[in-house]
Amino acid sequence: MRRAALLAPVLLVLAVACSSAPEPSAPEPSAPEPRRPIELQDGMSFTGWWHDAFHGPKPVESMTNLADTGAGWVAIIITWYQDTIASTDIRPTDETPPDDDLARMIRKAHDLGLKVMLKPHIDLAVDPAYDRPRIGTAWGDDPGAWDRWFASYLEFIFHFADIAEAEGVEQFAVGTELVGTSGQTERWREVVRGVRDRFSGTLIYASLIDGEEMAIRWWDAVDLIGIDVYYPLTDRYDPTVQELKDAWVPRVQQFADLSAAWDDKPIVFTEIGYRSIDGANTNPWDWMWERPLDLQEQADCYQAALESVWDEPWFAGIYWWDWSAAPGVGGSQDTGFTPFEKPAEQVLRSWY
Repeated sequence: MRRAALLAPVLLVLAVACSSAPEPSAPEPSAPEPRRPIELQDGMSFTGWWHDAFHGPKPVESMTNLADTGAGWVAIIITWYQDTIASTDIRPTDETPPDDDLARMIRKAHDLGLKVMLKPHIDLAVDPAYDRPRIGTAWGDDPGAWDRWFASYLEFIFHFADIAEAEGVEQFAVGTELVGTSGQTERWREVVRGVRDRFSGTLIYASLIDGEEMAIRWWDAVDLIGIDVYYPLTDRYDPTVQELKDAWVPRVQQFADLSAAWDDKPIVFTEIGYRSIDGANTNPWDWMWERPLDLQEQADCYQAALESVWDEPWFAGIYWWDWSAAPGVGGSQDTGFTPFEKPAEQVLRSWY
């Protein structure tokens, strides 16, 4: 996540991806037999963007609060960085939690009865704006740049695949919102093959809204289709639950068609979230928008989403964005994404 207020550059990348993408086709005959999902994943994203985010008693308290919602799954987010969209070197920075602290949080989640999806992210170290989908768009047809970036990416993703296997993680995300690179089909197949050699659980890729999920030609390589679902729902600042559900109808059909195109492969919402502000449903991705507090709209968005997809045959799970590793984030005056100590948390408890 960590999106800036403007999404225009992202949508431009998606438009390019969609315009050149062929229609979905059946999986290749030589594709490995996919592992089926363990169960419907009732999840939450657990986040921390600073070096000691997973250290000490506070993140343990926060993970315990998360488990208390009734969630069965947690997506633990860990981030490495590259300098700009044109850089080919991916590395941890001073903001990245150490591996030992990450392993500690995985063990704590398991101790609490949670299943874990480890979801490594890449962000930009120099430009703080949300520009992840544009990584790779500066290289054009330069094979050397693509070789260097994917070599660095393999080092990054294999590092966390090894940790996931060692800690008994149930599910692993091979990538997140890398729209500018996901058209490199054979290179991504190599990524997935290498991860499978290191990790025995289920594999997923987290695609971005409005284009990438339809443009990817290698969904057969992973076990689950992942989508980070930040679609605008209505243009109203105070819609009813029914109006929100009506807005979900074409999306539900879109997801059904996507699943069917890939041999009924299940779909997981690897991220979905709404801030507790007036108009949250109109720009769900916007983490910087200054709007009045509206706890009920957030709760209504949760309710509409869950009612719209929970019983769909293609639906395999959902991870709400987000639950901070800092236990004090949330509450009745917070306008961020977390549902902690808000009406949206009560909606979650009723479903989870």
